Amino acid sequence: MQITVRDLMTSQPLLLPELATVEEATRRILERAVSEAYIIDEEGRLLGTVSDFALLKARMIQTDSQESVTRFMSRNMVLLKPDMRLDQVTGCFRESCYPRLAVVENGCVVGQLSRRDVLRAMVVIEEIVKASTDDDLETVSSIPDMAVSTETGRLHRLESPSATVLPEPAGLRSTSELDSPGTGGSISSLATR
Repeated sequence: MQITVRDLMTSQPLLLPELATVEEATRRILERAVSEAYIIDEEGRLLGTVSDFALLKARMIQTDSQESVTRFMSRNMVLLKPDMRLDQVTGCFRESCYPRLAVVENGCVVGQLSRRDVLRAMVVIEEIVKASTDDDLETVSSIPDMAVSTETGRLHRLESPSATVLPEPAGLRSTSELDSPGTGGSISSLATR
């Protein structure tokens, strides 16, 4: 079964325009109950990310609440591509301490993937393998928010308001590290590294 980032990602991360103020960013993060927002330009291209931690620091030093959020955003991020395989992504998460990564296509944020999403997929795969050896394919997944299509056999994430992924502050490695030879491999080989 070939599983990609697109199958697992959350497709509605919090996006804010580059003209957003510290006050607006704080309000939106609190309303959505997330810990990070992606800052985009007028064309929708990703510029960086701002965390609740960065906004807290800005407020603690009594920054003008109408100041641009771009002053407090981080541009240092690892970006995933929607067509990356699960084993590649697992390597990215294994080699970093960041629990969530932006998914970008043509420079625009199309989703977000968390370690929890990857862990959930690994458990579902294990259940599928076990079920196929037990000839019991009807009870494939007990993991919430995941389903296996009966038509395609592909695993995918079910979108729901209760399945909101809470981003963590960014400060991630550059995207060039994603293509390094050490990030691939099978899921079982990653656990032994």
